[in-house]
Amino acid sequence: MKILESFIGNLYTGETVEFRQLKITPVFIREETKLPYLEFEAALKAGLVEVTEVSEHGSVPSLLVKNGADRDVLILDGEQLVGAKQNRIVNTTVVVPARSTVEIPVSCVEQGRWRYTSQGFTSGRSHSSSSLRSLKHASVTRSLRATGDYYSDQSGLWSEISSKMRRMDATSPTMSMTDVYESSVSGEDESRLEAEVACQPRQVGYFAFVRGGFAGGDVFGSSELCHAKLNKMLRGHYLDSLDEWVKFPQLTVAEVIGQVRAAEAEQFASVGKGSEMRFESDELQGAWKLVDEFIPHLMVFPKLN
Repeated sequence: MKILESFIGNLYTGETVEFRQLKITPVFIREETKLPYLEFEAALKAGLVEVTEVSEHGSVPSLLVKNGADRDVLILDGEQLVGAKQNRIVNTTVVVPARSTVEIPVSCVEQGRWRYTSQGFTSGRSHSSSSLRSLKHASVTRSLRATGDYYSDQSGLWSEISSKMRRMDATSPTMSMTDVYESSVSGEDESRLEAEVACQPRQVGYFAFVRGGFAGGDVFGSSELCHAKLNKMLRGHYLDSLDEWVKFPQLTVAEVIGQVRAAEAEQFASVGKGSEMRFESDELQGAWKLVDEFIPHLMVFPKLN
């Protein structure tokens, strides 16, 4: 598509930075567009957005987002939401219109809890790991093709979280992915990662590599969004770098970009504003959000066996 080609053509990559077994290649933008949305976490902290269960009884695959702001709010795929009856992750990037309430698709990442710890949700310390996002993305794509809904394979995600807990010798009374992260990654690790892989001026994204394999990447339509979200997203990749069992395909940045450009995309109606373009190649899968001829977010993951 011409819009995607224009978007990619406005990007360039920088020098790769290493932190232990994690390598990050930054992505920069030549001509920048100001982000036309509020970033979700900032809006949440400002009290402009509220995330709750859909009802008092709740529903595992859905949550309500109430946007009280005069601007649209952007929530990213893989955002971890902590609280209410159980922790969830967001199944796809969503643009919530100003002054509206939208039901968003989510997946549970805390199998052993179904009781209130708070009325609403906060944002977690880390973004979802790339390995979990990749599995979720594949199952959501299958659901979209079959039913048009953004549902994930919930049992498959629970199985992956359980396996990761065993591999990383983590404990959690509620089988919580948040507990896996917090028992594996220290505050010192987070500080060093943030210092050594700091977000740079005009940076709008990254490609991540773990033990030389391509682990995933996110590119945004604005450096403002990248600066707001990069640290949390890299924490998710760092968790995968500590899991020796996780294997990613050996691909270069040029090969990833080439496969994204060459892949045919399928268009699906979005939750919230815009549409979603999903693509696959032999080794990769991903999507980009398209809203009013603007791409606020492109994500790409390896296909995992």
